[in-house]
Amino acid sequence: MSSQSRVREEFARQAESLSVAPAFTDAEILEKIRAATSPTKNMQILDLGCGPGIVSAALAPYAREVVAFDITPEMLEKARQRCREAGLRNVRFELGRAEELPFEAGSFDAVVTRLTLHHFPDPYRAVVEMVRVTRPNGKVVVADIVSSENPDEAELHNSLEILRDPSHVQAFSTGGLLNLIESAGLRVTSRSTWEMQRDFDEWIRITNAPERVKPLYTVMLTLARAGIHAGIDLRFNGKTVVFKHRWLLITAEKMTGASAP
Repeated sequence: MSSQSRVREEFARQAESLSVAPAFTDAEILEKIRAATSPTKNMQILDLGCGPGIVSAALAPYAREVVAFDITPEMLEKARQRCREAGLRNVRFELGRAEELPFEAGSFDAVVTRLTLHHFPDPYRAVVEMVRVTRPNGKVVVADIVSSENPDEAELHNSLEILRDPSHVQAFSTGGLLNLIESAGLRVTSRSTWEMQRDFDEWIRITNAPERVKPLYTVMLTLARAGIHAGIDLRFNGKTVVFKHRWLLITAEKMTGASAP
């Protein structure tokens, strides 16, 4: 199965559960992204990998237009439904691949992407495309989970994520994600980090894949009891397995005259 087919299959299954999951609808995180983007009524914004349109709907009231872009038709339908119910008429929906954006260079004042880069087999290509379609002095805002700077811990963390969702490819370390952004021709202007407490039940429920629950829980419980934390503070709290996702929010600028490598 190709990586594109795997992503479509996984997120078609997750469209309903992800659209209401607290980890994705968290108002505080949405406000962080809105503040980083600083949308105004004359801005054209691309929400890359929009999923069920949660970020698109959060930005649209402050922007001229938001383009909600995703590879999964089921996710785009959820995004349409969300924006329709919110009475938002300035959101346009586009289907396609992040690595081959169907937009002219400099089409957007800002490009925003949340929890997408760890699903891309070629994240560098995706970021280069984000840079290409951003106007000079425009913003690129990236929010994603990050792994440990310790390679062994990062490898174990990513393995657990892949067992949960096979469309996961790699969560970068903080240093790795910053390097990716800068190597694509962007200047980082700000960054912030925070931790989100997760428990196994709500984390696995989003995948809507019950056959994965028992074997993955057994693996994670065994690791937790052995004191192996995978760089995510993996532990058993007496009721279930819990851990922490560390987030990194990067705001970057496309400099005048710069072009992506």
